[in-house]
This record gives sequence, C-alpha cells and structure tokens, in this order.
Amino acid sequence: MLDFDDTGSSSDGSFSSTFSSTVPRRKSKPTQPKPTQRKATAKPKVISPVSSSLDPITIGAKHPSASDIKIVGGRGYDLRQPIPVKYRAVRELFLNARKNFWTPNDIPMGEDKLQWDMGKLTESEMWLFKTNISYLTAGDNLVPDNLVNAIFKHITANEMRQYFRWIMCEEANHIESYLFILESFGLDDKGQGQIFNLYQEIPALTNKLNWNLTFTNNVVNSDAPIGSPEANRALLEDLISYYIFETLFFPLGFSQIFALARKGKLRNTAQQYSYIWRDENLHSSNGLWLIKQIIRENPKLWNTTMQERSRAIVNEAVKLETDYAHASMPDGGILGLPVNTYVDFARFVADNICNKLGIKSLFGVREHPMPWISEYELNHEVNFFEGRVREYQTGSQLTWD
Repeated sequence: MLDFDDTGSSSDGSFSSTFSSTVPRRKSKPTQPKPTQRKATAKPKVISPVSSSLDPITIGAKHPSASDIKIVGGRGYDLRQPIPVKYRAVRELFLNARKNFWTPNDIPMGEDKLQWDMGKLTESEMWLFKTNISYLTAGDNLVPDNLVNAIFKHITANEMRQYFRWIMCEEANHIESYLFILESFGLDDKGQGQIFNLYQEIPALTNKLNWNLTFTNNVVNSDAPIGSPEANRALLEDLISYYIFETLFFPLGFSQIFALARKGKLRNTAQQYSYIWRDENLHSSNGLWLIKQIIRENPKLWNTTMQERSRAIVNEAVKLETDYAHASMPDGGILGLPVNTYVDFARFVADNICNKLGIKSLFGVREHPMPWISEYELNHEVNFFEGRVREYQTGSQLTWD
C-alpha cells in the first residue's frame, strides 16, 4: 500500500517543503535593456595652424580668396601667394616708397667736412652731433632686427610682408648714410668707432634702446601660440613701441641736426637726415595702419586695459626722450634749441600719438613748439590715419633749398 506521506504532501493537503526542494523551478529570463539610439554628434571642427612661410608647398592646395586673408593670424593658405591683394593701402605705400629710393652718395658732403676740419662747431654742438648719430645708428639697427625676429612671423598678408622687406632695405640704407657722414669727415675706423660706441657708454642712450628691445624680446620669448590673444597682445605692444620709435624718437633726433642747419652748420648732414625722415614718415604711416588693422580684426584686444597700457607706453617714451635730451644737451641746449623746447616737442608728438591711437592725451601741448622743423621735410603729403601718400616724387626729382 502506498503511504501518502511518501508523496510529500502534508496532512493539511498542502505541498511540503520536500516537493519544492526536489522539483526545480523555471528560471525567468533576465530583462534585457532596450537599445538606446545614439545621437549623431557633429565632427569636431579642424582648426588649421596659423600660416607660416616655413610651411611646405602642397600640390593642389586651394588658392586663397581675399576673405581668407587676415593681417595676423591667417590660416589655411600659402603666404607666398602675392595675390589677391586684400590691403590696397599697404600695396600703395610700398609702390610709392620704391619711387623714393636714394643713396647717401647722392648728397655731397664737402661743406660739412670743411666745417668739421676748421672746428666750426662748438664743444656743445660737437657733443650733440656725436651722441645723436650714435643713437640713430643703433636705432636703425634695432628696427630691422625687430621686424625679422618678432613681427614678421605674425604677419599673414603677403603685401605687408613685401613692404616690410622694403623697409628693411631702407633701414640698411639709413645705416649706410650715418657711416657715409663720418667717412666724409675723414675719420678712420677708430675715430668712427669712438663716436658710434657712445650708445654703450651713456646710460640715457642705452636705456632708450633697451626699452624698445624689451618689447621685441617679449614677443620673441612668448610661449603663447601665434595667433592667440596673448601673442597678439605682445605683438600689439611691440608695434606701438616701434610706432613711437618712427614717430617720436627718430624725428626728435633729426630735429637736433636741423637746429644746427638753421645756423648754417652741418647742412649736408641735415639733408641726409631729411631723406631718412621721409622714409621714416612712411614707416610711421604703415605702423599706425597695421596697429589699427589688427584692432579692427581683433576688437577684443583693444579693451580698457590695453588702452591704458598703451598710454603708459607713450608716457614711458617721453621720460626716456627727456633723459636723452639732457644727456645730449647737458648745458641746457644749444643756440636755437633749448632743452625745454625739445622736451615740449616730445610731449606734443606724444599727444598726437595718443590722438591717433584714440586714447586720452597725456600732456595737453596744443601748439607745435618747433614749427620750423617742417622746413626740413621733403615734398610729400601723408594722411597719417589712412597711411596714403597723396604726392610723392622720386629721389632724383627732389631739390634742397
């Protein structure tokens, strides 16, 4: 007989635990997660590096359009392409500058040599001349060095690069002019060297030159990528310092020799300086145009901080020029050019620089302290805001009154 107790049921008719433990339960399938649809992601935009003249030439590369080109920070095009010309004003400056080429040997120096040999210059005038030509020679070396080492690699418009090449040629010609002046006086290498070396002996000259070099080195030593806001800020400061060089330091230096020429002394040297000044006026116009174009294309650079910094740079330049004035004219000036008048002229030019940059003036000098200096400007008319030369003559057509 079967014993129901063996069936695994309990006395109350329910299934005992024996049954549940011996009969396996059916496992339920795990819940599968519903597949999620992936959202389409946009491909990251590829940003080309800033164009460089060291970039390899690529077969089949796209020819740039004017809209591709930027004055600094341009990307994705070959800098060796001379067309299209986007910045016509720069091209015009370059073409006009070419008409102006001259050489120092075009200007006879016989009258100045006679005055030098006969001791017609006073001791104060002789000292002024020596410190003046020493500083200007060193300064005209700094300008092309700055272009080569600091500025050129940032410029991504071929027409501006082309004009900078010409400027470097002109600066080399200016250095030859200073050499030619001293050679014409009959000075040997030792005599010339003693004069040229003064910029390394007189602190006011050394400090003035090192000031510009500081801005050059700030660009050269920057770790910021070319085209970045940080790199552009350093570049803009450097350009402003060299705009001051061309617009304030050089013309003020020329004015010292023009003051001598007004008294009939060193008129041949003054004529050399007039030719140099004409070149520097165009360099100044180009420098201002470049500063403004960088700001147009990168308006965030020209914030309140940068404007105040620019104003401080101009103020520093005037202090350096004041120190130079006292070093080159330690007796309070020369006949026809008191130190105080010279310093007022520096302040007058500084205020003009501030006005052209669109920042508040520093000194409030409204009247030109030395209006006679215009007598030594060669025939040209320049709109400094647009950098356009309205009238220009070739060197062979220029006359000296």
